Amino acid sequence: MGPGALPVEDEQERLARMETAPAQLRLAWLQLQQRQARAALDSTARVLYGTNRPTANEEAFARYLRAEAFALDHAPERGAFDLQRANELAVDPELRRLLAKATPHHDEAAAVVAGADLVIQPRRAWQPAPVVAAKLDAMQRPRRVTIHHSAMYFRDTRPAACATQIQQIQREHMRGRGYGDIGYHFLIDPSGRIWEGREMKYQGAHALGDNNVANIGICVLGNFMRGRNGQGPTPQQVDSMQRLVLQLMQRYRFGADAILCHSDLRATECPGPLMEGLVQQFARELQRTGGRLAAAASP
Repeated sequence: MGPGALPVEDEQERLARMETAPAQLRLAWLQLQQRQARAALDSTARVLYGTNRPTANEEAFARYLRAEAFALDHAPERGAFDLQRANELAVDPELRRLLAKATPHHDEAAAVVAGADLVIQPRRAWQPAPVVAAKLDAMQRPRRVTIHHSAMYFRDTRPAACATQIQQIQREHMRGRGYGDIGYHFLIDPSGRIWEGREMKYQGAHALGDNNVANIGICVLGNFMRGRNGQGPTPQQVDSMQRLVLQLMQRYRFGADAILCHSDLRATECPGPLMEGLVQQFARELQRTGGRLAAAASP
């Protein structure tokens, strides 16, 4: 502490009265130095989820501090997404230096990489409720994939909002339908970010009864119906859906005829007419090219 500087406690008290992002980031930094993990989480939350949207630089610092706070609180896995996001956004040289030092200590919290350029947010990134193992069945080797929509209008691309949406789906599946976990294996948000849902070692609960056997469930977040309450999937969602399906086809060796819409399996409008045609067109193109796109997706 340099000459004339405020004592730490006095500076924290002053910063706590200030609502700007720089003040809250400085406060979180000081709280971490004082080993006040929960207080630092509160301060970074005010930056990330407050009224004013943070700049990319502010979000990067907040994510880094949030990951450090979780690590200090003996829960580094809860900061996995924050650490990854900080690495994506960081341009400040000092922050990049700090991240380079922090990343090796969070190896267990790193995102799951499914392919050469396909990153999947790990399940822990959306902080799921514990599964009910007695209600889960073992997954057979997958031989098909089914595309769904969440049937809820959703345009938010913020990671925290997307995580909350996935939590809501899991809650409805477990409490409203009696499932042992969220029904889908993967979910894709409007930014194209792919999230791990139900672990692949478990059979999904997304297509009714035996339709779930050996069937990978992918849910694209949004309501892809026509009309005032509907929306079209974003280009990023379509691209991520296609790349994910290609990787799964390559990994599990099934063909384009095994790419299904929910409506192919039962009487439903899911995944909505604004998505269904895109899935069918994608499958037809793969069939036309003899699956060469799938081979190209191999790492």
